Amino acid sequence: MAHKVNQVARNPDTGWAVWGQRSAVSRLLQAIQQGPAHAYILAGPNRSGKRTAALEFARTLNCPKDVGHLTYCGECPVCRRISKGVFPDVTVFDLASQAERDGDKSRNLTLNIGTIREISGAVSYRPTESSWRVIIVDDAETMQETAQEAFLKTLEEPPPYAILILLTSEADAFLPTIQSRCVTIRFGLSPASEVEAALIASGTEATLARRVAGMAQGSVGWALEAAHDEGLIESREGLARQAMDFVLANAYDRTVRAVLLADEFAKDRDGVFTRLAAIQSVWRSALYVNQKLEDTAHIAGLGPISERFIPLGLDDLLRSIRSLDTCVANLEANVRPRLALESMVLAWPRLGE
Repeated sequence: MAHKVNQVARNPDTGWAVWGQRSAVSRLLQAIQQGPAHAYILAGPNRSGKRTAALEFARTLNCPKDVGHLTYCGECPVCRRISKGVFPDVTVFDLASQAERDGDKSRNLTLNIGTIREISGAVSYRPTESSWRVIIVDDAETMQETAQEAFLKTLEEPPPYAILILLTSEADAFLPTIQSRCVTIRFGLSPASEVEAALIASGTEATLARRVAGMAQGSVGWALEAAHDEGLIESREGLARQAMDFVLANAYDRTVRAVLLADEFAKDRDGVFTRLAAIQSVWRSALYVNQKLEDTAHIAGLGPISERFIPLGLDDLLRSIRSLDTCVANLEANVRPRLALESMVLAWPRLGE
C-alpha cells in the first residue's frame, strides 16, 4: 500500500526530516555507521516522528548515491519511490493496509494473523534493487498475543538482509521474547521551539508557526497538519481554554468537573484522554514558565500563563504533572474513573482561592 510522508523539511542538524528527536535519530545514524541490527522497536507518542524516522532510516540505507552514508540524496529513483511507497525493498504494514487487503470497511482494531503471515512472506524475499529489505510495521502494539507468537518466529531467524522495524506507542505491549530480540529506541514529545523550527523550515509563516507550536503538545505531525487546517487550531484552542478553566477552578468546582469527566469515560475514552492531555499541557506550561524554559507569549496557545500560577513552587507543579500521569495510568488499568479523576484533582494546589 502506498503511504504518504509528512511534507516536513529536512533538519539541517541531521539531514533527516525528523525534528525534536535528537537522541533517537543519533542512535539510528550510529546503527547505519556500525551496521544495522535486524529488528528495532521505535516507541513513543503518536505522531512523534517514529514513522518518518523509520522511512528516513530506510532511505539512508538504500540510497545508491554516495552522500556520506548518513543521509540520502532525495532525488534518485530509489529515494523518490520510497517516498511514494512503491519501492519493492521497503514495505509498510499497518491497520490501514490490512483493511485494504481484507476488503474490510469496518474499523480494524488489531493486526491479525493474516498480516503477520504477509510480513513473514515479505521478509523471506531477497531485496531486488538494494542491499536491505526493510519491513516497517506500524500500529504494532495492536498485535494480540497469538499474533505476537506468530511474529516471534519471524524474529527468531531473520535473513541477513532483512530489517524489521516495529512502530508502537507502547513498548511494553510486546512479549518479553519479542523485546529481547529488538533494539528499542524511544521517542518523546518535541519542545515547542523544535516544533516551531520544523514549521518555519517547512514553509509556515513565522507568526502562525509560533501559534501552532504553542498548542502542539509536542507533536510535529499534528503541527504540520494544523498549519494548513484552521479547524484543528480552533479545536485545540477550545480544549486549551477548557483545560485552563478546569485548573483555575476552586476545589469544589474541580471535583464537580472531575466527576462529570469520569461519567463521560465509558462513552468516550479517547475524548477524556485528549482532555487530560490538554490539562497536562497547562501544568507543564506553568512549569516551563516557572523554570524559565519557555517564552510565556504562546504557552498552550492561550497567551501568557495566568498570574495565579506565579506563587506556585516547583514541588506543587511537579506534583500536579505527576497526578495526570497517575490518573492516565489508573484509567488504563481500569481503576474506577471517579476515583482516578478525583484523586488527580486532590493533588493539585489551590490557586488564589
